[in-house]
Amino acid sequence: MNKNQNPDRSTGFLLRDNSRFMKVAFNDRVSGLTQAQWGALAQLSRHEGLNQVGLADLLEVQPITVARMIDKLVSLGVVERRPDPNDRRAQQLFLTEKAQPLLDQMWEAGDEILDEAYAGFSDEERTAFIDMLVRMRSNLARLAQGGPRSRNVFRKAS
Repeated sequence: MNKNQNPDRSTGFLLRDNSRFMKVAFNDRVSGLTQAQWGALAQLSRHEGLNQVGLADLLEVQPITVARMIDKLVSLGVVERRPDPNDRRAQQLFLTEKAQPLLDQMWEAGDEILDEAYAGFSDEERTAFIDMLVRMRSNLARLAQGGPRSRNVFRKAS
């Protein structure tokens, strides 16, 4: 059997499954917002002043989806739109003070989940694992910037 054919040992499947389990655990611990809204708050906490198109890129969704999401977050009072000083057509997104308790709850839940996920790992193993994931992300980012190299497996053979 090819090493990529066993989903229980496939890096891609394992990363996807772990991500899915982390999302489920997160949703069980925090409430009040959708997963997408939590993601938007997390990205804005790292990139305040971003516009909706930039946020859509980070969240890998369409700009119209972000527009509706931001409308909801603005109505909740956790995000505000401000005119972009460099582009009069655009607006920048900023978190309000009301967002901080939500972010605190989010990060606390994330820390608890990771502590459980790393159960049985030594500090050295945990550090090494994170270092490897950082390297993997860097490698994949370089690959992604190299452009499309897709293989259409559904293409008819000539």
